[in-house]
Amino acid sequence: MVFSFRYKPIRLKSGDILYKPLIPITIDEQEKINVIGILDSGSDITIIPKDLADYLQIEILGDNEVTGLGKSVLSAKQGKINVKFGRGREIYAFKIPVLIPINEDVPIIIGRLGFFNQFKITFVEQEKRVEFKKVENIENISLK
Repeated sequence: MVFSFRYKPIRLKSGDILYKPLIPITIDEQEKINVIGILDSGSDITIIPKDLADYLQIEILGDNEVTGLGKSVLSAKQGKINVKFGRGREIYAFKIPVLIPINEDVPIIIGRLGFFNQFKITFVEQEKRVEFKKVENIENISLK
């Protein structure tokens, strides 16, 4: 079964409006937290803010550096989180690796590793929506 989410409008400081594929996920650690993240096919890994990671007491698995297209380097901690994602009766639970930038204030960015391999994902730009269809054959994920 296929389910979809419409892009959400974001107003920039310039006053321009961009439409982004913002999707709801539930982080299911010691406590369940419903959040909205930017689905980013250009990101290798999911990134969550340090204050959220601290609040959820996410186990830190190691250190890493994050390099973006602008060649900027951020120091980050590595971890894994349990997430639930779906719509209606189609709710799926799985674990994904995350990076937690130490000194940067970042939004939640949902990257490919561990998330994209769970679904066939179709971006329908003309209609400003993203579609998901669960796939059964998934590979194991690793941070290394």
